[in-house]
Amino acid sequence: MNPMISLVRDRKFWIPVLVLICFDLCLQAGVYRPYLKKGSFAANVVRNTEYVLEKKAVFDPSVILLGTSVAHQGLSLRILNGALEPYGERVQSFAMEGTEIIVQDALVQKLLPQFPNVHTVIHVLEVSTPWLDLPNLELHTLSMLSELDRPLALQKIYDFGYNVHYDDLAFLTLKSVAYRRDMRDFFLDPSKRLKDIGRRRKEQKIDPWPYENPNLARISMYPAAKDVNSCLAATNPINGESIPAGSDHFHKKAIWDTCVLAERTPTSVGKNAAVDKFFRRLRILYDDIRRIGKQNGKEIRIIPVLAPYSDIVKAWRTPERNKIWQEELEKILPGARLLDYQASLDGPENGDYYYDLIHLNKLGMIRFSEAIVRDLPAELGHKEKLAK
Repeated sequence: MNPMISLVRDRKFWIPVLVLICFDLCLQAGVYRPYLKKGSFAANVVRNTEYVLEKKAVFDPSVILLGTSVAHQGLSLRILNGALEPYGERVQSFAMEGTEIIVQDALVQKLLPQFPNVHTVIHVLEVSTPWLDLPNLELHTLSMLSELDRPLALQKIYDFGYNVHYDDLAFLTLKSVAYRRDMRDFFLDPSKRLKDIGRRRKEQKIDPWPYENPNLARISMYPAAKDVNSCLAATNPINGESIPAGSDHFHKKAIWDTCVLAERTPTSVGKNAAVDKFFRRLRILYDDIRRIGKQNGKEIRIIPVLAPYSDIVKAWRTPERNKIWQEELEKILPGARLLDYQASLDGPENGDYYYDLIHLNKLGMIRFSEAIVRDLPAELGHKEKLAK
């Protein structure tokens, strides 16, 4: 008899198989979700989406903020809501750290149908992103997709043109695969994880939105960082130099990481396959927003916004790059106005506004928020009230 057939017919073979299936079904039922590592991409997407839905009863928004960590950390929902409240608008955030366009689409698919009063989506974009070719599914992207609508994600990874591998499909299908690193860390140090869970349960959130940037550290704490090369030298985690007061090794490495990204980002740009792929993905996202809006009885308007970046990467701001953005957005959103804030924080104090080259600190968040709220009332159609 064939050895494989003999093995399958053996009852002992099915015992561990059934145990593994039952274990994965328990994970899929959400048994492990409360124990996810604090600050992990999976944990962030779970807690933020749950919090937004939990607060719907007391905070039903008309405007949604969408984007990556640049929007998540760079705009103050307190300032936006304070400025727009007189116009009857409420702003909620779907923006989260590390979210590629496909994850932003998954968040829209999960959350937007629950908010039928939304008429506008403010989408914060990053000017350099189209030139960063992302052909493969990154681990953090898979982690977030696995916590949202997994059957839909299994379809969308093909729609978005990713190179899909068998391990990607296993990650999205089996929670035991998706959680393997998280569970390993848990079992290596369970006491730390349980303490984090205890502290999190004691935390009291007052605001109805998920996050308000508290970071005070700034690039100007490293005055030697004048350009990309000097930034790499000044913030290299192994350069042995002392960390300035107010900073820490996490901050220093964050600056260095974004300097590494800046070094790899082309400054001489044109249209290429990566650009075409990015805007194809962006079109899918915008089509889904408008489709869900129509299902909710709304013609949702999308306002694209280009966020400010540190002066250290001012070379990213080129007429050629801006022209491509304008041309491609016109194809997707005919007649839409691109709100460009790339230069909004320029000046001698620029280094005081940034946590690293890309992300704003608390002061930068305040300045960027103050800049955008000067334009939003008119963009949201409140010109008459504005005139009064």
